[in-house]
Amino acid sequence: MRSRFLGLSLLALAACGGPKPAAPDAPAPVIDVREVAAADGYGDGGDNVTAIAFWSHPSVNFESLLLASTDKGLKAFNIETGDQVAMSEGPAAAALAVAYSGTGPAAQGYAVTQSAGAYHFYAIGNDAPSLTPLTTGNPAAGSAAFCVSGTTLYEAGDNKLTARDLSLTAKTAAIGAARQVASVDGVVACHVEDRSGDVITISKDGAIKRVTPSSGESFGLTLVDGLMADASAVVLTTTPEPESAAGGAIAVLDGKNAIIRLFDLVDGHALGAVRIKATFDLDEIISARTISAGYGNYGGVYRDGALAVVTAGVTAGAGAPIRLVPWNGVLAALSLPIGETVNPRDPHPAGKDEGVLSIEFQQP
Repeated sequence: MRSRFLGLSLLALAACGGPKPAAPDAPAPVIDVREVAAADGYGDGGDNVTAIAFWSHPSVNFESLLLASTDKGLKAFNIETGDQVAMSEGPAAAALAVAYSGTGPAAQGYAVTQSAGAYHFYAIGNDAPSLTPLTTGNPAAGSAAFCVSGTTLYEAGDNKLTARDLSLTAKTAAIGAARQVASVDGVVACHVEDRSGDVITISKDGAIKRVTPSSGESFGLTLVDGLMADASAVVLTTTPEPESAAGGAIAVLDGKNAIIRLFDLVDGHALGAVRIKATFDLDEIISARTISAGYGNYGGVYRDGALAVVTAGVTAGAGAPIRLVPWNGVLAALSLPIGETVNPRDPHPAGKDEGVLSIEFQQP
């Protein structure tokens, strides 16, 4: 009877204009998340990996590198073998990008990192894997949200997108003064679409836009309610034959839940979401720190490019902190067709008759 009287009292209180029970929170949107397997794990179990990026060798696909900034320095891993092939000591980076100077087999690649409000540059060796630090002028011009295309560095902050000219040599890097190219709001990441030169911006409110630096015009690709953008990446491809038109994807990481959401690079529609599952020798990723994508032909299962995911909270003995997933595996998990990889720096794209390896993971 006590519970009955209490219920009647609450009803009477509500009728008299007293406090009303709070409305329940709106349910979170349901996302169909597919599982995909990583083919390889890179790095030592104790590595604290803070940022990653892909470098495509200008002439030899199988010599391409995955770069990883750690608290021990910048490391380079051969994508085909997973071996660490170079390292340069330095501070852990909050962000990492790759820049190229020149075209064809002689194109010079540079790793660009940002830490403690300063940029750091490293020349990447073509003939033998190496990371050579450059003497940098104006290093304190760092911005956490930056991206690079050729000799132009874009920075996003203070509701504007600015550009700086880069002058890169074998030993030095000079950074020009910032000039505004567009007005943007709340941008937390940017990526250069190498095919057109447009800049893809991702804002904390879920807005994904395409900005044309030459005119400052922007085009909204999509607005995603509740988008968690802890990290992001862009993949360039063509659409499947017979169209073979411009295609690709924008990958956005929800690190807390280790979910990677994908959106079409051309019109912004949702492509699906994936999570890295456990295999016979690699644990599933419960939470993730950052991601990167490479859209070169790296050979073997990575012929169509790769998605790299860094686990969060890595401790010694916990296994490789970086997981590498074949891009064709991501598309297969989402039942999406595969187009050709697009890499403007690759002078010898894979032929149509080149064999493709596939690996099916089975639990023991």
